[in-house]
Amino acid sequence: MKAAIALLADHKTQNVVRRMVYDLNRQYGIGFLASLLPAHVSLKQPFAFERMEILEGYLDALAASITPFEIELDRVYHFRSGDIGILGLNVVETSVLRDLHNRIHCELEALFEDVSAPHDGESYHFHLTIELGKVEGEDVFKRYYDEMESRQVDLRFTAREIALFYYDEPKAGAYMTYRVLGLGSSHG
Repeated sequence: MKAAIALLADHKTQNVVRRMVYDLNRQYGIGFLASLLPAHVSLKQPFAFERMEILEGYLDALAASITPFEIELDRVYHFRSGDIGILGLNVVETSVLRDLHNRIHCELEALFEDVSAPHDGESYHFHLTIELGKVEGEDVFKRYYDEMESRQVDLRFTAREIALFYYDEPKAGAYMTYRVLGLGSSHG
């Protein structure tokens, strides 16, 4: 079993991102792999865990301990990893985000056997994925990016919700939003 922890974007950001996905799909027929989850800023990439009830308890305590805070997105980026094309929004890093990323990793290490995940640690790049997909031939994500009039965006939202995404590996695309909690309040 694997899970990831993320902050959910507000409705305005969600709508801007989904409009871009709609345009990408209409122009290039890319599908909706990343859009199966709500627009989000990941705090912890998918990690292995052994018991859901322990993870649920941890998420309850984590959500209650975080005060809502602002997230700024400043530009669109394109990235390619092997045969996967990615279009995303850059998140302006803050000490709040970095400290939260590091804290979650340390706390999860005390609860589960091996919570390592690609890109963990000080080099982790905060982002909001617009969409991704397998590139066969032309990288349409790069083409869309290259044809944009402006890559700058001026989006801000107050993070008010945290989500737990569950991954049923090894099936591709087998993931879901398992739980959503408000920040700064007790859950039970």
